[in-house]
Amino acid sequence: MATVTLMQFLQNDPNALRYYHRGQRPTTTSNKLFEIAAVREIRAWPEFSLQNIVNRFGNLLNNVQIATDVQPVTPPPRFAAEDYLRELVAIYADRPVRRALASTFEHMTADPNHPDPDLAGRTPTTLGAGSSAKLISKFVPDRAIYDPSLDEPINRLPGEIKPSWKWKWDWAIAEGSARSSMALVRLSQLTFYMLQQGYREPHSGARYGYMLTDQELVAFRKISRRVICMSERVPWGGQQGNGPERLTVLLALWYLGMLASDDDDWNLDAQPDDPTDAQLITQASASSQPARQR
Repeated sequence: MATVTLMQFLQNDPNALRYYHRGQRPTTTSNKLFEIAAVREIRAWPEFSLQNIVNRFGNLLNNVQIATDVQPVTPPPRFAAEDYLRELVAIYADRPVRRALASTFEHMTADPNHPDPDLAGRTPTTLGAGSSAKLISKFVPDRAIYDPSLDEPINRLPGEIKPSWKWKWDWAIAEGSARSSMALVRLSQLTFYMLQQGYREPHSGARYGYMLTDQELVAFRKISRRVICMSERVPWGGQQGNGPERLTVLLALWYLGMLASDDDDWNLDAQPDDPTDAQLITQASASSQPARQR
């Protein structure tokens, strides 16, 4: 069976997913609880870059070997609705990234007498549906990065999947525009999950999260309740064949999995102006709300 390096494997994500134009509107519903995590300031996150990833994990990316047969060979079909987009993401992103993370941690623990020094302080993680991790107050993020060895793991790094007619990176940076306001409203869903799903006593939230659309991945690092750092957009479309290495959606998701595996870094201690635990975890607050609010 043919193998390639982890870096080569993670270079090959599909081109941007395509959707049928059926008059989709950028409307969405929301939940009042999301407002307690609404972002007021977005800062740049320049460290979320190919160079920084290679500097931190180049040894793993160049030495872990992985079989090439786990990647789908057919191009993704077009979609028309959000639920089908999530299905395509499961096939073309989640599956190969799960394999990449598993191969990474298998490599790091291959010699029990001499484990990889980078394993110290890390918990092996995987990527799956939001319901794979512990759910709080009936809220279900689209995606979770979590410890698969536990029956009820914490969602260390929530992710949300949106069609590009609902959310774009360039909307988020268009300060003062109507689309910027729309992007922030939808981002509050993710930041609420980062606060809530990363909960463990005493209260703390997930430091990292991501938005993934049919066009791009955007990663986030929380600074405080109202301030978040946002990466540059990472477009779909990996390097097919030989060519310069680039930051792909698959590589970005793998890197987020590695950030979530760091036991000392994945969570952010409670901030002075954070919502109370009661606001985040009470069943009463969400009992009248649908499990999913779009």
